[in-house]
Amino acid sequence: MAKLIFVFIVFLLFVWRIQRGHHNGMMKEIVTILSFVISLAGVALLFLAISSYRAKATSLFVLCVIGLAALGIVFKVCGLIFKPMLALGDAAVIGGVNRMFGAVMGAVEAVALSVLLYYIYGYILDWIGRGAL
Repeated sequence: MAKLIFVFIVFLLFVWRIQRGHHNGMMKEIVTILSFVISLAGVALLFLAISSYRAKATSLFVLCVIGLAALGIVFKVCGLIFKPMLALGDAAVIGGVNRMFGAVMGAVEAVALSVLLYYIYGYILDWIGRGAL
């Protein structure tokens, strides 16, 4: 029964991400994924900076602050690069191809999320002692 529920959740995840990818288009999907990765890196650097400050590790704290500043600059540069690409993706000729590749990007994202979900699910089952899927 648990396997059936897991497969149903993965199926819903695929349908949701493919539909959103088609709606957004490939360019917006790339921007969304890049923003997510930069946000995760920023949060990790922020937590590392806070812990190094509390541990009085000044050199690591300074490196984290420099890394956060560099991450902000990279985010701004990526925004400047992708803004014209997003506008170009709305053109009539390119729009259909952009949406089709957006659906493909959504499927790839769904595969990555389902693999992550599988490992989390297996970890939880191992933690409670029921064995793997």
